[in-house]
Amino acid sequence: MQGLCKWTLNLASKSRKRLLKQVLCENRCKWLSTVENPPGIKNVPQFSIPKVVVGQATCHTHPHLVPPGQLTCGITQMEYRERRDTLVNKLMEEVGNVHKAHIIVIPAARKQYMSDIIPYVFRQNSDFYYLTGCLEPSAILVLVKPAQTNNYKSILFVHDKDSHAELWDGPRTGCNAAVQLFAVDESQPVENFENFLVKIFNSSKPSVLWYDNKSQINSDLNSTVSSVVRNNGQVSLSDPQRTLHFLRVIKSPAEIELLKETCYIGSQSINMAMACTKPGISEHMVNAVLEYACRQGGAEHLAFPPVVAGGARATHIHYIANNQILEQTDMLLVDSGSQRWLYNSDISRTWPVSGTFSKHHRVLYEIVLSVQKRLIELLGEHRPALDQLFDSMCRLLGTYLQQEGILPKNIDGNELIGKAYRLCPHHVSHYLGLDVHDTPLVRRGAAVRPGMLVTVEPGIYIREDEEMVPPEFRGVGIRVEDDVLITEGDPLVLTEACVKEVHDIEAIVGKHSV
Repeated sequence: MQGLCKWTLNLASKSRKRLLKQVLCENRCKWLSTVENPPGIKNVPQFSIPKVVVGQATCHTHPHLVPPGQLTCGITQMEYRERRDTLVNKLMEEVGNVHKAHIIVIPAARKQYMSDIIPYVFRQNSDFYYLTGCLEPSAILVLVKPAQTNNYKSILFVHDKDSHAELWDGPRTGCNAAVQLFAVDESQPVENFENFLVKIFNSSKPSVLWYDNKSQINSDLNSTVSSVVRNNGQVSLSDPQRTLHFLRVIKSPAEIELLKETCYIGSQSINMAMACTKPGISEHMVNAVLEYACRQGGAEHLAFPPVVAGGARATHIHYIANNQILEQTDMLLVDSGSQRWLYNSDISRTWPVSGTFSKHHRVLYEIVLSVQKRLIELLGEHRPALDQLFDSMCRLLGTYLQQEGILPKNIDGNELIGKAYRLCPHHVSHYLGLDVHDTPLVRRGAAVRPGMLVTVEPGIYIREDEEMVPPEFRGVGIRVEDDVLITEGDPLVLTEACVKEVHDIEAIVGKHSV
């Protein structure tokens, strides 16, 4: 264990030094918004971070976490405001109705409890965070654009200062500091929200309310909003979420830097899990190494409950029990990732518990790896939509399996593709960012564009009772997944630090003790 700790600390130290160097570098413009003010317009004084204790880490209270001049690590107040500007403009372009007032309501997540008064770790609503940088629960962002104007007003509803509540739950930002911290026009206590909405609708007729009334992010608001809408006959309801997701799916330069960091952290955690894998240890222990390494590397926690599946358990795609002992002859499939400032990585690797691929496992692994490499090339050559990439995966997988004699030679076309799909029934790609399965309202049939981050994750899952393949290939699951940034040129694999070549895997597995 001492060897593992020493190796972990060395890796973490290198990672922290690398990140710190980026943070302190005088030329860190790539972390900042590239959108400049119009000529002659200077930054207004509101773009400054208050030097008081608030409800989240700031550059003043947590300089080791947030660089100077940024609201959250890597993102400035200006960029958050630009996102709000863009959302309002996009929504107005869609409806083209200047004769109505528009009120946009985006809620924060609320606390969730595992039992009685024991809360889960709080996780902010991604849409709300994208527009505000605010990490406090149960807050509400309201953007009000009066009819026939080009301007709008931003109001952030937060829990106001309360010494008794803060004794138990820690400091709050409060309304006074929220205006400066989050660069909004106004802040009010959350208790004022319903009355505020009523007054706005009474003074702004007709009007459009942009709100997702099916969301469970803060379901208490749904009844409040529904009641207000029912009592105001000249209010129509629209959902802003699709537009917001199309904004979020294209990452800014600052977001890309954050994603590079979390992808590096997630990659190193899986490398460490490989190094600590030996016959006789439990899947749970590998899980623990993943989480330990992620936190040591600078992530808040894992991006999701990881899959750590040995042997035939890897044929259950969402296996997360992680409670069996690893055997000498097992292949181990790990699907994991890290979350850093709400941005996620998502990586899968498969390796032999013994440290050496068997003949048949190596054949299957190299098929999956070859398919994955070709799919990444296709993203650069043709930029296919993700659904088209999935079709390519099925064709490639079927062809390679047939060439190795794993699938029958006397089938072709749709039948071959169907058999390949049976062995890999999940999609080969999804968008990645503030959510692991990011921006779900952007369909996977949409054109792939520069600035998108996608996964590429072909796999083969052959159950022990799968009779269409020879017995020696049964009872194993293999997946290789990387996070790939679409650029104007070749795609950029952000998880390249995570080893995946056969010789590299065999050189690292089992080299450290837990």
